Amino acid sequence: MNKTLLGSLLFSLLPAAMAQQVDVSGGKVAGLAMSDGSTVFYGIPYAAAPDGQRRWKPPAPRAPWAGVLDATAQAPACVQADVGWNGVLIKGASEDCLTVAIRTPTLNKRARLPVLVYIHGGSNAAGAAGSLSQDALHREGIVLVKIQYRLGAFGFLGLEALRKEDPHGSSANYGLLDQIAALEWVRDNIAAFGGDPARVTISGSSAGATDALFLTYSPLAKGLFQRAILQSAAPGAPRSKSHSESMGEVLLTRLGLAPGAEGLAQLRLLPADRVNAAALGLPVSPGVDPSFTWEQQNVDGHVLPHAYAAAHASGAGKDIAIIIGSNTQELGADRQPDAGAAMVRAAFGANADPALRLYGYRDGKTPLPDPLLGAVPTQVMTDLWFRCPARWLAQRMRDAGSRVWHYEFGYGAPGSGKPPEHTTEMDYVYHAQPATPPLNGWPPVQRYWANFIRHGDPNGDGLPVWPMVGQRDVMLVIAPQGISAATGESAELCNLMFTGLDHPPSGAIPP
Repeated sequence: MNKTLLGSLLFSLLPAAMAQQVDVSGGKVAGLAMSDGSTVFYGIPYAAAPDGQRRWKPPAPRAPWAGVLDATAQAPACVQADVGWNGVLIKGASEDCLTVAIRTPTLNKRARLPVLVYIHGGSNAAGAAGSLSQDALHREGIVLVKIQYRLGAFGFLGLEALRKEDPHGSSANYGLLDQIAALEWVRDNIAAFGGDPARVTISGSSAGATDALFLTYSPLAKGLFQRAILQSAAPGAPRSKSHSESMGEVLLTRLGLAPGAEGLAQLRLLPADRVNAAALGLPVSPGVDPSFTWEQQNVDGHVLPHAYAAAHASGAGKDIAIIIGSNTQELGADRQPDAGAAMVRAAFGANADPALRLYGYRDGKTPLPDPLLGAVPTQVMTDLWFRCPARWLAQRMRDAGSRVWHYEFGYGAPGSGKPPEHTTEMDYVYHAQPATPPLNGWPPVQRYWANFIRHGDPNGDGLPVWPMVGQRDVMLVIAPQGISAATGESAELCNLMFTGLDHPPSGAIPP
């Protein structure tokens, strides 16, 4: 039984009070009415299934469906390799996964509410749109959209044969093309969900934030959004066409396939799990950590015409208002403190000696952990992949004419009593404040974010003032110790890290 017919039959069994129908490109969809008056829709297709002969091609329009598509249950994730934490997603994963999920406070087409389009993280190798049951941004009068896109080798593989068959001479950015297609779908359909297509903010955490950054560089995405929120992006060094394509050739060799167009034709016929398994541990560019296998910027001349500095110099994203930042402690808490010196040397190379002094190494002794920033291994990984790139990008965006607000977030997961780490800002941004807040409090980041999504400025009544990045290197520190603007934080260290570079580093960290 095909998926559309099954969905129609399931829909016919739903209680009438639960079903909320909306007309979208392709047909009718039925969502789930929630107890607070909002409505949730899962698995609305924005493009055709990118499987079979459609693998490694730009997304195509979805064929219309008959009847009413049931959009009351979470859709399958995109196919993905096992990275240790995504076993549940793998079980139901599918190549027919280019879908959006929506939670809206109203289905009134005249409401014209601001829209947030969220791009999930997972190193561009794993993850999914997930559940919308706990999300609370709709209570701020915001339509929340979560999108799915091709992952790993299916979303970011480069091959000479792919480049040659593409009319634009492009390959390796299929995941970004999916995201652009999803934004085009939002432009064409979001009014039916109470949203305003002229007030769209894109956002993401981790790889989702990196992708959102790349979308600000892409001429194909121009006009599809007006604002961007980049949470803990780890953008890393750009990848050349030649290296991207050499990775694809290694994949063909591992699978015992012929080179060129013949091998590509064979690759399109293989089971997805075989492709994903063979794509694990493909050789990254020299000096790049394996964490960035699918996150590096693929400068293909079409989706992404320019690398970072050249993109900013050309005015890319200059009309986009930006929030950018990271957490005070991101990664590295699993490393022993005495590993810090070796990590500094790996990250800073020829500049290691002055960097060691800045991290507090004196007389060969290991510095004590910083109360806000953690031990040296955590500081190094946070500085290298998150803090210093966010600062550098904020300044480049400012210089290009963007309105930019920079932040650092210092809360651990709610109620955990632990320090901050990668993605711990997410609960505070997206979920409702509990009736009894945790002992360390509940920071007002959702209010800052909601103000920005509505008006293009995070400031508002009752909130500590968040200065825009201008001539001063200023950011807002949001931590249990208080919320305050800080100037020049980590400036000397970050300037040292970026010496001679015109892009964020993605240096290899010793295992």
